[in-house]
Amino acid sequence: MQKGKLRRAILACYGTDGDVYPFFGLGKALRDRGYRVTLATREDFARQAANADLEFHSLVTLKETEELFGQPDCWHPIKGPLLMMRWGLPFIERQHAILAELAAEKDALLIAHPGILAARVLQEHTGVPMINVILQPWMIHSLHVPPAMMGGLTLPHWAPRPAGEIYFRVIDGVGDWLIGRELNRLRACFGLKPMRRVFRWWFSPHLVLGMFPRWFAEPQSDWPPQIKLVGFPLDDGRANANVPQKTIEFCRAGPPPIAFTFGTGMLHAAEVFRECIEACRLLRRRGVLVTKFQEQLPVELPSFIHHCEFAPFQDLFPLCAAVVHHGGIGTTAKALAAGVPQLILPFAFDQLDNGLRVKKLGTGDFLNANQRNAKTIAAALRKLIAPEAAESARTLAESLKTRSGLECAADEIETFAIAQKSKKRRNAFCIAGSIRIPIQCDDGESA
Repeated sequence: MQKGKLRRAILACYGTDGDVYPFFGLGKALRDRGYRVTLATREDFARQAANADLEFHSLVTLKETEELFGQPDCWHPIKGPLLMMRWGLPFIERQHAILAELAAEKDALLIAHPGILAARVLQEHTGVPMINVILQPWMIHSLHVPPAMMGGLTLPHWAPRPAGEIYFRVIDGVGDWLIGRELNRLRACFGLKPMRRVFRWWFSPHLVLGMFPRWFAEPQSDWPPQIKLVGFPLDDGRANANVPQKTIEFCRAGPPPIAFTFGTGMLHAAEVFRECIEACRLLRRRGVLVTKFQEQLPVELPSFIHHCEFAPFQDLFPLCAAVVHHGGIGTTAKALAAGVPQLILPFAFDQLDNGLRVKKLGTGDFLNANQRNAKTIAAALRKLIAPEAAESARTLAESLKTRSGLECAADEIETFAIAQKSKKRRNAFCIAGSIRIPIQCDDGESA
């Protein structure tokens, strides 16, 4: 594969740590191929970007991020997505200006999460080549395999096609109602016509990289044709990240414990953590609670429970008998790769959808909100840590021992970049063709 020659790659995203770190891994893969990489994301990732040798620009401040995750409704199954859309509205114009400045450089390539709506507007009115990166299949509308929605809002699989079309039009209508006016106001500033059906519009028409394998989500005939699946981004590029020595010692001091984690953005899981501690007591198993928000935990933890603020899951999970988590796609993928059974307690967004896929694969299960109690959690875990369930998880983990999803994504990006350069050269020929004047190409050769 031809290497990029200091081509500028701008990676734009925000969200929880699990949403951002895959872009670190992708940035590292592109940097190693000769790209100049700028990560545009949450302000509090500046130090990590420097450690990864990536240029950095802030899209949202630490205060703005804390204001979002600090609201209990952020993880409500219905209120959460609505809250997040409203939260991001005031930043669109500012982020457009930031990305426009970064992408003004010759041969710039924009690689963004679809939630960065400013990137899509920029692509429309400037023509800057843009690639979207999606981490979960839940973001893709499909009548054949509808994404599982929290709050009982999933389209039934038996619904007739007309009902499905109405269903997705209603979802698009809610999006247009919440953010369409502000988005179209910005678009009008650049002479763009009003946009409708935001959740279809937000995908780049050029290329969308799905960071998950086909066996996790089989592509459907009604998916946008520009979607290409590359595999999970398991190597997320984190530098100097290790499991704390005390945590390693605890895990090895007896039978493998059960790991419990509910996401790096979750500040409101105190009750669930208490139920999980009690579930360990009922099972007579040890547990590791992973959260950077220690205030969610009891002041005094029992001797069979260990608290860890942070640990890279690819190193922690193999030390554990099972993982109980919220169902974020990053945690789900790391548990699949570690070959350990997982029990998912979904709160919002794509978490239920991921839980259903894990259960279908036979490597775990999920519980609904009204089942988040110690007895139900213990009963589910008792089944998952049985030898046959554990063996199923280990078998599937072999499927992930293939080429890195991030390297496959970098291949697709390079192929796209080369095609864009060839397109520019062909256009240059068309302009000069009538008078046959040799023109200078981007790589210094004459066309």
